[in-house]
Amino acid sequence: MKGKITLFFTALCLGLTGCMAPPKGLEEELFSINSYREISSQDLTCHCKTVRLGGKIVQATVLPNQTKIEVLSLPVSSISGKPFVEFQSDGRFIVYFNGFVDPENLKERYITVGGQLAGTEKGKIEQADYTYPVIQPDKYRIWTLSTTHDYPADDWDEDDWGFFRWRYRPWYVQPEIRYYLN
Repeated sequence: MKGKITLFFTALCLGLTGCMAPPKGLEEELFSINSYREISSQDLTCHCKTVRLGGKIVQATVLPNQTKIEVLSLPVSSISGKPFVEFQSDGRFIVYFNGFVDPENLKERYITVGGQLAGTEKGKIEQADYTYPVIQPDKYRIWTLSTTHDYPADDWDEDDWGFFRWRYRPWYVQPEIRYYLN
């Protein structure tokens, strides 16, 4: 009986770990650069480094044979491969996808992309000049931002409220909104 319980919990742990694994082809160990801050000027000129970056899609532009996507870089989780939504941005980068990708499908979305660092491109952010790192993608994953409403713990005595404590809340208790990517 003890062996079955151990086997069950081992299988459960492995199953839950699989749910948190990054998308296939976007595992951290496959890339030499895993953060926007790790990119050096030598990396931009050699065109020899593989990168895994992620962030919020700011703009998508359809060109004759490809789609240009500007991404606001955010740190990426080493476990799940998802960008951290509530972190500060490190900068911006550009990804070129072959073919047509409808910009409407990319609005308010997040991305994790893995590929080759292909140099730089000059552009503007409002009126400021900016040099974007350019990535030629091999693998990518588009994420959708979702929310949950979580009620904070309170100091009410459970014995007084019992089951109704969780079912009926006073009007003044506001939920905490939490964001996550799926």
